[in-house]
Amino acid sequence: MKHNAEPSPRTIFCARLARLLLPAGFLALAIWPLACRAPRQTHPASAVFYPRELSRVTFAVAGDVIPHGPVKKEAASDGAGAAGWAALFSQVSEVFRSADFGFVNMETPVAPKNSRGSKPFLFNAPVDLIAGLKASGIDIVSFANNHVMDQGWAGFAETREHLREQDMLFVGSSDTAAEAWRPVIVEKNGIKVGWLGMTRWLNGNRNPADANRPHVNFFPYPRDRSNASGMDEAGVLEAIARARASCDLLIVSIHWGVEYAPAPRADDIALAHRMIDAGASVIVGHHPHVVQKVETHRTADGRTGLIFFSLGNFLSNQSANYAYRTSPDREGDPRDAIIGLFSAIRRDYGPSGVRVELGNIGVLPVWGENNRNQLAIGRDNAILIRPVLIDPEILRLKARLGELGKNGGVASLTGAERAEAIEATNQLKVLEDRRRRLLARTGGEYFARPSKPSTTP
Repeated sequence: MKHNAEPSPRTIFCARLARLLLPAGFLALAIWPLACRAPRQTHPASAVFYPRELSRVTFAVAGDVIPHGPVKKEAASDGAGAAGWAALFSQVSEVFRSADFGFVNMETPVAPKNSRGSKPFLFNAPVDLIAGLKASGIDIVSFANNHVMDQGWAGFAETREHLREQDMLFVGSSDTAAEAWRPVIVEKNGIKVGWLGMTRWLNGNRNPADANRPHVNFFPYPRDRSNASGMDEAGVLEAIARARASCDLLIVSIHWGVEYAPAPRADDIALAHRMIDAGASVIVGHHPHVVQKVETHRTADGRTGLIFFSLGNFLSNQSANYAYRTSPDREGDPRDAIIGLFSAIRRDYGPSGVRVELGNIGVLPVWGENNRNQLAIGRDNAILIRPVLIDPEILRLKARLGELGKNGGVASLTGAERAEAIEATNQLKVLEDRRRRLLARTGGEYFARPSKPSTTP
Protein backbone atom coordinates (compact mmCIF):
# COMPACT_ATOMS: atom_id res chain seq x y z
CA MET A 1 0.00 0.00 0.00
CA LYS A 2 1.51 3.37 -1.12
CA HIS A 3 1.56 6.33 1.29
CA ASN A 4 1.52 9.93 0.07
CA ALA A 5 4.72 11.77 0.95
CA GLU A 6 4.58 14.94 3.07
CA PRO A 7 4.63 18.09 0.88
CA SER A 8 8.03 19.72 0.71
CA PRO A 9 8.64 23.25 2.08
CA ARG A 10 9.03 24.47 -1.54
CA THR A 11 5.60 23.02 -2.46
CA ILE A 12 3.93 24.68 0.57
CA PHE A 13 5.62 27.98 -0.29
CA CYS A 14 4.48 27.88 -3.93
CA ALA A 15 0.89 27.05 -2.98
CA ARG A 16 0.72 30.01 -0.56
CA LEU A 17 2.28 32.29 -3.17
CA ALA A 18 -0.30 31.23 -5.75
CA ARG A 19 -3.17 32.16 -3.41
CA LEU A 20 -1.62 35.55 -2.73
CA LEU A 21 -0.95 36.35 -6.40
CA LEU A 22 -4.08 34.90 -7.98
CA PRO A 23 -5.91 38.30 -8.06
CA ALA A 24 -2.90 39.84 -9.76
CA GLY A 25 -3.57 37.82 -12.92
CA PHE A 26 -0.76 38.30 -15.44
CA LEU A 27 1.66 39.33 -12.73
CA ALA A 28 1.24 35.91 -11.21
CA LEU A 29 2.10 34.28 -14.52
CA ALA A 30 5.30 36.29 -14.69
CA ILE A 31 6.44 35.57 -11.14
CA TRP A 32 5.37 31.92 -10.84
CA PRO A 33 8.10 30.37 -13.01
CA LEU A 34 10.80 32.39 -11.29
CA ALA A 35 9.68 31.47 -7.80
CA CYS A 36 8.57 27.90 -8.13
CA ARG A 37 10.38 26.09 -10.93
CA ALA A 38 12.83 23.40 -9.92
CA PRO A 39 16.37 24.66 -9.50
CA ARG A 40 18.30 24.32 -12.83
CA GLN A 41 21.27 22.01 -12.89
CA THR A 42 24.22 23.99 -14.18
CA HIS A 43 27.88 23.21 -14.59
CA PRO A 44 30.68 25.68 -14.27
CA ALA A 45 32.00 26.90 -17.62
CA SER A 46 35.34 25.31 -16.83
CA ALA A 47 33.93 21.79 -16.27
CA VAL A 48 35.77 19.04 -18.22
CA PHE A 49 34.30 15.60 -18.86
CA TYR A 50 36.41 12.46 -19.37
CA PRO A 51 37.43 10.75 -21.46
CA ARG A 52 37.79 13.44 -24.10
CA GLU A 53 39.40 13.09 -27.49
CA LEU A 54 42.51 15.19 -27.99
CA SER A 55 43.48 14.15 -31.54
CA ARG A 56 43.45 11.28 -34.00
CA VAL A 57 45.35 9.83 -36.96
CA THR A 58 43.48 7.84 -39.63
CA PHE A 59 44.68 4.92 -41.77
CA ALA A 60 43.57 3.07 -44.89
CA VAL A 61 45.42 -0.18 -45.72
CA ALA A 62 45.18 -2.52 -48.71
CA GLY A 63 46.92 -5.64 -49.97
CA ASP A 64 49.07 -6.79 -52.87
CA VAL A 65 49.94 -4.54 -55.82
CA ILE A 66 51.32 -6.86 -58.53
CA PRO A 67 52.45 -5.48 -61.93
CA HIS A 68 51.44 -8.39 -64.16
CA GLY A 69 51.96 -7.78 -67.88
CA PRO A 70 48.34 -6.79 -68.62
CA VAL A 71 48.41 -4.41 -65.63
CA LYS A 72 51.43 -2.63 -67.14
CA LYS A 73 49.65 -2.41 -70.50
CA GLU A 74 46.59 -0.92 -68.82
CA ALA A 75 48.76 1.69 -67.06
CA ALA A 76 50.46 2.58 -70.36
CA SER A 77 47.11 2.92 -72.15
CA ASP A 78 45.68 5.24 -69.48
CA GLY A 79 48.26 7.98 -69.83
CA ALA A 80 51.91 8.84 -69.76
CA GLY A 81 54.07 7.97 -66.78
CA ALA A 82 52.71 8.22 -63.26
CA ALA A 83 49.32 9.43 -64.49
CA GLY A 84 48.69 6.08 -66.16
CA TRP A 85 49.37 4.20 -62.93
CA ALA A 86 47.33 6.66 -60.88
CA ALA A 87 44.39 6.09 -63.26
CA LEU A 88 44.34 2.43 -62.19
CA PHE A 89 43.52 3.57 -58.64
CA SER A 90 41.09 6.33 -59.61
CA GLN A 91 38.05 4.50 -58.18
CA VAL A 92 39.62 4.06 -54.74
CA SER A 93 42.11 6.91 -54.38
CA GLU A 94 39.69 9.16 -52.49
CA VAL A 95 39.67 6.67 -49.61
CA PHE A 96 43.45 6.90 -49.28
CA ARG A 97 43.61 10.65 -49.80
CA SER A 98 41.00 11.10 -47.06
CA ALA A 99 43.14 9.14 -44.60
CA ASP A 100 46.25 10.54 -42.94
CA PHE A 101 48.24 7.50 -44.08
CA GLY A 102 47.57 5.05 -46.90
CA PHE A 103 49.38 1.70 -47.19
CA VAL A 104 49.76 -1.18 -49.67
CA ASN A 105 52.08 -4.15 -50.11
CA MET A 106 54.28 -3.38 -53.15
CA GLU A 107 54.89 -6.91 -54.38
CA THR A 108 57.55 -6.07 -56.95
CA PRO A 109 60.99 -4.56 -57.32
CA VAL A 110 61.22 -1.22 -59.12
CA ALA A 111 64.54 -1.68 -60.88
CA PRO A 112 64.66 -0.49 -64.50
CA LYS A 113 68.46 -0.03 -64.40
CA ASN A 114 69.17 -3.51 -63.05
CA SER A 115 66.37 -5.36 -64.81
CA ARG A 116 66.73 -9.07 -65.49
CA GLY A 117 63.44 -8.97 -67.33
CA SER A 118 60.02 -9.94 -66.06
CA LYS A 119 57.95 -13.05 -66.68
CA PRO A 120 55.39 -15.10 -64.74
CA PHE A 121 56.37 -15.13 -61.04
CA LEU A 122 59.30 -12.75 -61.69
CA PHE A 123 58.24 -9.12 -61.39
CA ASN A 124 59.60 -5.67 -62.11
CA ALA A 125 57.93 -2.27 -62.44
CA PRO A 126 58.80 1.24 -63.61
CA VAL A 127 59.44 4.10 -61.20
CA ASP A 128 56.11 5.53 -62.35
CA LEU A 129 54.37 2.88 -60.22
CA ILE A 130 55.71 4.49 -57.05
CA ALA A 131 54.77 7.96 -58.28
CA GLY A 132 51.29 6.72 -59.22
CA LEU A 133 50.80 5.22 -55.76
CA LYS A 134 51.95 8.46 -54.17
CA ALA A 135 49.51 10.47 -56.29
CA SER A 136 46.71 8.09 -55.21
CA GLY A 137 47.16 8.73 -51.49
CA ILE A 138 49.59 5.93 -50.61
CA ASP A 139 52.23 7.18 -48.17
CA ILE A 140 53.88 3.95 -47.04
CA VAL A 141 54.47 0.52 -48.61
CA SER A 142 55.78 -2.83 -47.51
CA PHE A 143 58.92 -3.93 -49.32
CA ALA A 144 59.18 -7.19 -47.43
CA ASN A 145 57.67 -10.02 -49.46
CA ASN A 146 58.67 -13.05 -51.49
CA HIS A 147 59.31 -11.00 -54.66
CA VAL A 148 61.69 -8.32 -53.35
CA MET A 149 64.70 -10.12 -54.84
CA ASP A 150 63.18 -10.89 -58.26
CA GLN A 151 65.73 -8.54 -59.87
CA GLY A 152 68.65 -9.66 -57.71
CA TRP A 153 70.37 -7.77 -54.96
CA ALA A 154 71.19 -4.88 -57.28
CA GLY A 155 67.49 -4.55 -58.09
CA PHE A 156 66.66 -4.81 -54.39
CA ALA A 157 68.99 -1.88 -53.64
CA GLU A 158 67.75 0.14 -56.63
CA THR A 159 64.13 -0.21 -55.52
CA ARG A 160 64.87 1.29 -52.15
CA GLU A 161 66.70 4.17 -53.85
CA HIS A 162 63.61 4.95 -55.95
CA LEU A 163 61.33 4.73 -52.93
CA ARG A 164 63.46 7.33 -51.17
CA GLU A 165 63.65 9.53 -54.28
CA GLN A 166 59.85 9.53 -54.48
CA ASP A 167 59.57 10.29 -50.74
CA MET A 168 57.69 7.03 -50.21
CA LEU A 169 58.05 5.51 -46.74
CA PHE A 170 58.68 1.75 -46.72
CA VAL A 171 58.94 -0.96 -44.10
CA GLY A 172 60.54 -4.39 -43.92
CA SER A 173 63.93 -3.70 -45.48
CA SER A 174 66.86 -1.33 -45.01
CA ASP A 175 70.59 -0.85 -45.48
CA THR A 176 71.52 -3.15 -42.58
CA ALA A 177 69.84 -5.94 -40.66
CA ALA A 178 69.63 -3.85 -37.48
CA GLU A 179 68.05 -0.89 -39.28
CA ALA A 180 65.50 -3.11 -41.03
CA TRP A 181 64.16 -4.33 -37.69
CA ARG A 182 63.75 -0.81 -36.34
CA PRO A 183 60.28 0.68 -36.81
CA VAL A 184 59.49 3.48 -39.20
CA ILE A 185 57.98 6.21 -37.03
CA VAL A 186 55.40 8.64 -38.37
CA GLU A 187 54.10 11.43 -36.15
CA LYS A 188 50.96 13.50 -36.65
CA ASN A 189 48.61 15.38 -34.34
CA GLY A 190 50.79 14.59 -31.35
CA ILE A 191 50.61 10.81 -31.97
CA LYS A 192 53.62 8.64 -32.78
CA VAL A 193 52.76 5.58 -34.88
CA GLY A 194 55.37 2.89 -35.55
CA TRP A 195 55.43 0.54 -38.56
CA LEU A 196 57.35 -2.73 -38.60
CA GLY A 197 57.44 -5.02 -41.65
CA MET A 198 58.50 -8.61 -42.33
CA THR A 199 58.00 -11.59 -44.64
CA ARG A 200 57.78 -15.33 -43.93
CA TRP A 201 58.54 -16.22 -47.58
CA LEU A 202 61.54 -15.37 -49.81
CA ASN A 203 61.09 -17.63 -52.87
CA GLY A 204 64.28 -19.51 -52.00
CA ASN A 205 66.43 -16.37 -51.73
CA ARG A 206 68.37 -15.32 -48.68
CA ASN A 207 69.91 -12.34 -46.94
CA PRO A 208 73.68 -11.82 -47.11
CA ALA A 209 75.76 -13.23 -44.29
CA ASP A 210 77.11 -9.75 -43.54
CA ALA A 211 74.59 -8.02 -41.27
CA ASN A 212 75.94 -4.64 -42.37
CA ARG A 213 74.67 -5.14 -45.92
CA PRO A 214 71.08 -4.47 -47.06
CA HIS A 215 68.54 -6.87 -45.54
CA VAL A 216 64.90 -7.76 -45.78
CA ASN A 217 63.20 -8.80 -42.54
CA PHE A 218 62.84 -12.57 -42.90
CA PHE A 219 60.84 -14.53 -40.33
CA PRO A 220 60.81 -18.09 -41.72
CA TYR A 221 58.28 -20.74 -40.82
CA PRO A 222 59.75 -23.50 -38.63
CA ARG A 223 59.72 -25.96 -41.56
CA ASP A 224 61.14 -23.55 -44.12
CA ARG A 225 63.28 -25.55 -46.58
CA SER A 226 65.42 -22.71 -47.87
CA ASN A 227 67.77 -22.88 -44.89
CA ALA A 228 68.01 -19.12 -45.17
CA SER A 229 68.85 -17.38 -41.93
CA GLY A 230 66.27 -15.13 -40.38
CA MET A 231 64.68 -14.04 -37.13
CA ASP A 232 62.96 -16.61 -34.93
CA GLU A 233 59.69 -15.95 -33.12
CA ALA A 234 61.34 -14.93 -29.86
CA GLY A 235 63.42 -12.36 -31.74
CA VAL A 236 60.38 -11.04 -33.63
CA LEU A 237 58.35 -10.62 -30.44
CA GLU A 238 61.29 -8.85 -28.83
CA ALA A 239 61.57 -6.53 -31.86
CA ILE A 240 57.85 -5.76 -31.54
CA ALA A 241 58.23 -4.96 -27.84
CA ARG A 242 61.21 -2.68 -28.57
CA ALA A 243 59.34 -0.95 -31.38
CA ARG A 244 56.29 -0.40 -29.20
CA ALA A 245 58.45 1.30 -26.58
CA SER A 246 59.33 4.02 -29.12
CA CYS A 247 55.80 4.90 -30.27
CA ASP A 248 52.22 5.29 -29.10
CA LEU A 249 50.71 2.67 -31.42
CA LEU A 250 52.45 -0.04 -33.46
CA ILE A 251 51.37 -1.50 -36.82
CA VAL A 252 52.98 -4.75 -38.06
CA SER A 253 52.92 -5.60 -41.76
CA ILE A 254 53.53 -9.29 -42.43
CA HIS A 255 53.71 -11.37 -45.62
CA TRP A 256 52.54 -14.82 -44.51
CA GLY A 257 50.05 -17.65 -44.84
CA VAL A 258 49.11 -20.04 -47.63
CA GLU A 259 48.32 -18.81 -51.12
CA TYR A 260 44.61 -18.98 -52.07
CA ALA A 261 43.61 -20.40 -48.67
CA PRO A 262 40.31 -18.82 -47.53
CA ALA A 263 41.25 -19.14 -43.85
CA PRO A 264 44.49 -18.34 -42.02
CA ARG A 265 46.73 -21.04 -40.65
CA ALA A 266 45.97 -21.99 -37.05
CA ASP A 267 49.56 -21.27 -36.01
CA ASP A 268 49.40 -17.83 -37.64
CA ILE A 269 46.24 -17.02 -35.67
CA ALA A 270 48.02 -17.92 -32.44
CA LEU A 271 51.10 -15.98 -33.55
CA ALA A 272 49.02 -12.88 -34.31
CA HIS A 273 47.62 -12.98 -30.78
CA ARG A 274 51.14 -13.20 -29.35
CA MET A 275 52.22 -10.25 -31.51
CA ILE A 276 49.35 -8.16 -30.16
CA ASP A 277 50.22 -9.26 -26.62
CA ALA A 278 53.85 -8.22 -27.25
CA GLY A 279 52.83 -4.66 -28.13
CA ALA A 280 51.40 -4.48 -31.66
CA SER A 281 48.01 -2.82 -32.09
CA VAL A 282 47.34 -3.73 -35.74
CA ILE A 283 48.51 -6.69 -37.86
CA VAL A 284 48.29 -6.06 -41.61
CA GLY A 285 48.57 -9.39 -43.44
CA HIS A 286 49.12 -10.14 -47.13
CA HIS A 287 50.37 -12.89 -49.50
CA PRO A 288 47.46 -15.39 -49.76
CA HIS A 289 46.00 -13.35 -52.71
CA VAL A 290 42.51 -13.87 -51.27
CA VAL A 291 40.69 -12.15 -48.42
CA GLN A 292 40.74 -13.84 -45.02
CA LYS A 293 38.95 -13.02 -41.80
CA VAL A 294 39.30 -9.89 -39.69
CA GLU A 295 39.62 -10.31 -35.95
CA THR A 296 40.02 -8.26 -32.80
CA HIS A 297 42.06 -9.56 -29.89
CA ARG A 298 41.85 -8.31 -26.31
CA THR A 299 45.08 -8.34 -24.34
CA ALA A 300 45.52 -9.08 -20.65
CA ASP A 301 46.29 -5.39 -19.99
CA GLY A 302 43.00 -4.32 -21.61
CA ARG A 303 44.19 -3.20 -25.05
CA THR A 304 42.26 -4.09 -28.21
CA GLY A 305 44.32 -5.32 -31.17
CA LEU A 306 43.14 -5.60 -34.77
CA ILE A 307 44.20 -8.37 -37.20
CA PHE A 308 43.71 -8.30 -40.96
CA PHE A 309 44.93 -11.81 -41.76
CA SER A 310 44.88 -11.15 -45.51
CA LEU A 311 43.64 -8.07 -47.34
CA GLY A 312 43.65 -9.88 -50.71
CA ASN A 313 44.97 -8.70 -54.07
CA PHE A 314 44.53 -4.97 -54.54
CA LEU A 315 45.79 -4.69 -58.11
CA SER A 316 46.62 -7.74 -60.23
CA ASN A 317 45.63 -9.75 -63.30
CA GLN A 318 44.71 -12.88 -61.36
CA SER A 319 41.41 -14.65 -62.16
CA ALA A 320 41.04 -12.51 -65.28
CA ASN A 321 38.71 -15.09 -66.88
CA TYR A 322 36.31 -15.36 -63.94
CA ALA A 323 32.68 -15.36 -65.11
CA TYR A 324 29.73 -15.11 -62.71
CA ARG A 325 27.73 -18.37 -62.47
CA THR A 326 30.02 -20.01 -65.01
CA SER A 327 33.23 -20.22 -63.01
CA PRO A 328 33.21 -21.69 -59.49
CA ASP A 329 32.80 -18.92 -56.92
CA ARG A 330 36.21 -19.55 -55.42
CA GLU A 331 37.84 -18.68 -58.76
CA GLY A 332 36.72 -15.13 -58.20
CA ASP A 333 38.43 -14.94 -54.81
CA PRO A 334 41.71 -13.43 -56.14
CA ARG A 335 39.69 -10.48 -57.44
CA ASP A 336 38.12 -9.83 -54.02
CA ALA A 337 39.81 -7.33 -51.73
CA ILE A 338 39.19 -5.10 -48.75
CA ILE A 339 40.48 -1.74 -47.67
CA GLY A 340 40.97 -1.78 -43.92
CA LEU A 341 40.20 1.39 -41.96
CA PHE A 342 41.20 2.32 -38.41
CA SER A 343 42.37 5.26 -36.31
CA ALA A 344 44.84 5.96 -33.56
CA ILE A 345 42.92 8.14 -31.08
CA ARG A 346 44.57 10.14 -28.30
CA ARG A 347 42.23 10.48 -25.32
CA ASP A 348 42.53 12.30 -22.02
CA TYR A 349 41.25 10.25 -19.08
CA GLY A 350 41.83 12.98 -16.51
CA PRO A 351 43.40 11.58 -13.35
CA SER A 352 44.08 8.30 -15.21
CA GLY A 353 46.29 10.06 -17.76
CA VAL A 354 46.40 10.27 -21.57
CA ARG A 355 46.28 7.15 -23.74
CA VAL A 356 46.44 6.40 -27.47
CA GLU A 357 43.87 3.78 -28.42
CA LEU A 358 42.66 1.98 -31.51
CA GLY A 359 39.27 3.02 -32.89
CA ASN A 360 37.02 3.50 -35.94
CA ILE A 361 37.67 -0.01 -37.26
CA GLY A 362 36.04 -0.90 -40.56
CA VAL A 363 36.42 -2.54 -43.97
CA LEU A 364 35.41 -1.45 -47.46
CA PRO A 365 34.62 -4.30 -49.92
CA VAL A 366 36.54 -4.02 -53.19
CA TRP A 367 36.26 -5.87 -56.52
CA GLY A 368 39.09 -6.20 -59.03
CA GLU A 369 37.48 -5.12 -62.28
CA ASN A 370 38.95 -6.93 -65.32
CA ASN A 371 37.39 -6.98 -68.78
CA ARG A 372 39.43 -9.76 -70.34
CA ASN A 373 36.31 -11.79 -71.18
CA GLN A 374 34.69 -8.79 -72.86
CA LEU A 375 37.84 -8.19 -74.89
CA ALA A 376 37.89 -11.84 -75.98
CA ILE A 377 34.38 -11.64 -77.50
CA GLY A 378 34.90 -8.19 -79.00
CA ARG A 379 32.50 -6.36 -76.71
CA ASP A 380 35.29 -4.06 -75.47
CA ASN A 381 38.28 -2.81 -77.40
CA ALA A 382 40.47 -1.42 -74.58
CA ILE A 383 41.87 -3.22 -71.55
CA LEU A 384 40.41 -2.28 -68.14
CA ILE A 385 41.97 -3.53 -64.88
CA ARG A 386 41.44 -1.66 -61.61
CA PRO A 387 40.10 -1.97 -58.04
CA VAL A 388 36.55 -0.66 -57.57
CA LEU A 389 34.68 0.12 -54.34
CA ILE A 390 31.74 -2.28 -54.43
CA ASP A 391 29.08 -0.30 -52.56
CA PRO A 392 29.28 2.98 -54.51
CA GLU A 393 29.38 0.98 -57.74
CA ILE A 394 26.24 -0.93 -56.76
CA LEU A 395 24.48 2.38 -56.10
CA ARG A 396 25.64 3.78 -59.44
CA LEU A 397 24.43 0.72 -61.37
CA LYS A 398 21.04 0.77 -59.65
CA ALA A 399 20.65 4.47 -60.40
CA ARG A 400 21.52 3.94 -64.06
CA LEU A 401 19.10 1.03 -64.38
CA GLY A 402 16.43 3.22 -62.81
CA GLU A 403 17.08 5.92 -65.40
CA LEU A 404 16.92 3.42 -68.26
CA GLY A 405 13.63 1.95 -67.05
CA LYS A 406 11.72 5.09 -66.07
CA ASN A 407 10.30 5.88 -69.53
CA GLY A 408 8.24 2.85 -70.39
CA GLY A 409 10.51 -0.04 -69.43
CA VAL A 410 12.54 -2.35 -71.65
CA ALA A 411 10.20 -1.99 -74.64
CA SER A 412 11.03 1.70 -74.99
CA LEU A 413 14.82 1.25 -74.99
CA THR A 414 16.99 1.57 -78.04
CA GLY A 415 19.23 -1.33 -78.96
CA ALA A 416 22.25 0.35 -77.38
CA GLU A 417 20.30 1.14 -74.21
CA ARG A 418 19.03 -2.43 -73.97
CA ALA A 419 22.58 -3.75 -74.28
CA GLU A 420 23.70 -1.30 -71.57
CA ALA A 421 20.84 -2.42 -69.28
CA ILE A 422 21.79 -6.09 -69.71
CA GLU A 423 25.45 -5.36 -69.00
CA ALA A 424 24.59 -3.22 -65.94
CA THR A 425 22.28 -5.94 -64.60
CA ASN A 426 24.99 -8.55 -64.97
CA GLN A 427 27.57 -6.33 -63.27
CA LEU A 428 25.14 -5.64 -60.45
CA LYS A 429 24.62 -9.37 -59.83
CA VAL A 430 28.37 -9.96 -59.74
CA LEU A 431 29.01 -7.16 -57.28
CA GLU A 432 26.15 -8.08 -54.95
CA ASP A 433 27.33 -11.70 -54.93
CA ARG A 434 30.98 -10.83 -54.28
CA ARG A 435 29.97 -8.38 -51.55
CA ARG A 436 28.02 -11.09 -49.74
CA ARG A 437 30.96 -13.46 -49.97
CA LEU A 438 33.44 -10.84 -48.82
CA LEU A 439 31.52 -9.78 -45.74
CA ALA A 440 30.82 -13.42 -44.85
CA ARG A 441 34.58 -13.96 -44.98
CA THR A 442 35.64 -10.90 -42.98
CA GLY A 443 32.65 -10.53 -40.69
CA GLY A 444 29.83 -8.11 -41.52
CA GLU A 445 30.27 -6.23 -38.26
CA TYR A 446 33.37 -4.58 -39.72
CA PHE A 447 31.59 -3.08 -42.73
CA ALA A 448 32.11 0.66 -43.14
CA ARG A 449 30.20 2.65 -45.73
CA PRO A 450 32.36 5.01 -47.81
CA SER A 451 31.74 8.67 -47.05
CA LYS A 452 31.52 9.66 -50.71
CA PRO A 453 29.81 7.45 -53.30
CA SER A 454 31.60 7.07 -56.62
CA THR A 455 30.15 8.93 -59.58
CA THR A 456 32.65 7.81 -62.21
CA PRO A 457 31.41 5.07 -64.59
